[in-house]
Amino acid sequence: MSEVRVLVACSCAPRARADVRAPAPKDLPATVRCRGCSAETTLHPDRVTEGGGLSGCLACGHPELWTRKRFPAATGVAIVVAAALLAPSTHYVSLGAAALIDLLLYHALPEGVVCYVCGTEHRGFSAEPRHPRFDREIAERLKFGARAVMGKPMREGGTAGAPDPEH
Repeated sequence: MSEVRVLVACSCAPRARADVRAPAPKDLPATVRCRGCSAETTLHPDRVTEGGGLSGCLACGHPELWTRKRFPAATGVAIVVAAALLAPSTHYVSLGAAALIDLLLYHALPEGVVCYVCGTEHRGFSAEPRHPRFDREIAERLKFGARAVMGKPMREGGTAGAPDPEH
């Protein structure tokens, strides 16, 4: 396992974060400080599993997390736009090339785990237990609570080891 990184979202300003890195999960500090407003957040080391994975968010302790590829959306849009602009002059081969680039990037780029509640990003932790990709049902239940109209109850113990959503 390489270096772990925790980026704790802060409400003081858009994109303000407390950023902490450590060689291993056990080496993370007890608290992190926002670079924008100096607010301190106490970390929850009990959310790190024996194998170095996550059973919940290190910043807020919530058990609902989701996995995503760490890829800038603007780069993906730029690749698609460039392929579309080149499509007529390349007999549409550029669209196939863009799809191939996307496939290669998808398999090459690392994943990060994000908290549904506070938006904290966790990088470099063990993949076990695996957290599923983003599930809008979970996000809406956490955002709207009892007002959310959903058929299934929340999973006991959070998303650790849960399957990917069916939609």
